[in-house]
Amino acid sequence: MEKNKTGKYLKYAIGEIILVVIGILIALSINNWNTSRINNDLERFYIQGIIHNIETDVVKMNRNISLDSQKVASGNYILNHFKNPTLKKDSIILFHFASLLPATYFQQNSIVFEEIKFSGRLNIISNNALRSNIQGYYSHGVQITDVLESNSHYALELFGSHIYSDEFDINSILNEFSSSYANSERMVEVNSFNSQLFYKSQNDPTIIKLINRISINTLLSQLNVNRLKTGKANANELISVLTNYLK
Repeated sequence: MEKNKTGKYLKYAIGEIILVVIGILIALSINNWNTSRINNDLERFYIQGIIHNIETDVVKMNRNISLDSQKVASGNYILNHFKNPTLKKDSIILFHFASLLPATYFQQNSIVFEEIKFSGRLNIISNNALRSNIQGYYSHGVQITDVLESNSHYALELFGSHIYSDEFDINSILNEFSSSYANSERMVEVNSFNSQLFYKSQNDPTIIKLINRISINTLLSQLNVNRLKTGKANANELISVLTNYLK
């Protein structure tokens, strides 16, 4: 009798233990499923945010590509007039001089990426290759920012300081041009525009310096265009990869 009772109690106890273990495993499984679902939702949320940030980067890069492309065109236009004295020298040249001056800067929109990184959630992006691609994109973006800033500072110091100097007084010319252009419907001749600058000997130290600085400015702008186009291609490729990942 006692042995039978003991056996029954052991079976009952073992059964209870098994049920508890099964319950714990089920609870853990449900918890893991919930955690996985939350992580997946968070991953999608962050990736969608990154896509939006990169799309704004593309808009900025397109704007800067247009700006620097105009600077390249303007630089070549001016240099061509120095090389060909027979070309008509009119106020359109002033537009091209002015086009060389705006600085080109680029600042990535990395709000979402920085949030992921500094919150310690970088591994929320579960695909290792995708995570590496995103990090690579932002690392390359920092390089673009640094190079464009350096080129802009150098170009402004080299070229801007030269044309706004005693060697080449463009202030009065631009002022005259601005007032004349504001009162017209199209580009006009500026009576006070002194085109003699373009007829001076290219051996003149002032002209040599100016041509060299315009050439450097044009070259830096072309390098900016090339770098921005590469950045834009990388951005569009990453947008495509991220979009497909979310499907």
